[in-house]
Amino acid sequence: MLCVLNPAAGGGLALRRWPRIADAMQGCGITWQLLADRDPPAGQQVAERLQRDDAGQFAAVVGIGGDGTHSSVLNAMMRLKESGCRAPLPPYALVPLGTGNDIAKSFNIKVRETFLAGDIRRAVAAIRYGADYALDLGRVGDVYLVDALTIGLDSTVLREHNRHKRELEKIPLVRRVLRGNLLYTWCALVRLARHHPLRAEIHVDGRLWYGGPLLNLVVNNTRVYGGEFVLCPDAYANDGLLEMVLFTGHTDYLAKYLLSFRTHPRQIQKMADRLSHCAATIQGRRFQIQLSRPESAQYDGEELPVAAEFDVQVVPRAVCLRLPAEPA
Repeated sequence: MLCVLNPAAGGGLALRRWPRIADAMQGCGITWQLLADRDPPAGQQVAERLQRDDAGQFAAVVGIGGDGTHSSVLNAMMRLKESGCRAPLPPYALVPLGTGNDIAKSFNIKVRETFLAGDIRRAVAAIRYGADYALDLGRVGDVYLVDALTIGLDSTVLREHNRHKRELEKIPLVRRVLRGNLLYTWCALVRLARHHPLRAEIHVDGRLWYGGPLLNLVVNNTRVYGGEFVLCPDAYANDGLLEMVLFTGHTDYLAKYLLSFRTHPRQIQKMADRLSHCAATIQGRRFQIQLSRPESAQYDGEELPVAAEFDVQVVPRAVCLRLPAEPA
């Protein structure tokens, strides 16, 4: 296996858990090569190794980190595929040790390691004994999204969070108090009060679907979003479709999020659509979004350049994902 470990994932959690992961891999009879440098990015490291060596010699590529790590590696693998790589790309397996872990939660993959739970063994066993899953990806511009694309309020909150985080890194005492979810929650509350809708026109598969105010928009591929929310209970990442959720105003936004916790029963999650003032959710293969002004956007937690037009398309069965075959 070719393993890539992000030392910074989960505040260093991935690096601390590596000895246990290595023990579990050895117990499954897995041999590996490990990439664990901070620089260059994880995706670039994997692409260089697959290009330098024969990609076919690896039974799988294993990402050990969070959604950013998985997105980086899968984007690099897709670009390698587009470049005309002769050998078929190996399946991708993930060991989720990030902050949100949206992708892993969408497939019920956990790596808890406590007195009552030991999920590392199940995640690692899937690398060798798991089932292959044909994973769709979304594409916007020259990047691929694994989990979600966001335009509007959520992406503006992320942009402000990242800016404040960089500033706080210079102040050790403040950094310890305002970090992680606390800092993100603070940015969300401040931005929610200040953010105003803009006008949008949205075409779905070539047909005009919506024209009007837009506060926030989420295009989902996998089911879990933002670490704790299921905005699209009927989303499947292998159906050749993407799901889009439109928020027209603050009431829709708050109602949808309050009812969409992933721990809520399915009927409560779906109740939010009935409270919305518009047909807020739709499936499609291509979403063309035109905005009245340039707006912030992000994919899989990574910032995109501010723009007034976005063209999002699905890439069906883009990569092979290796998932646990045994029940959780």
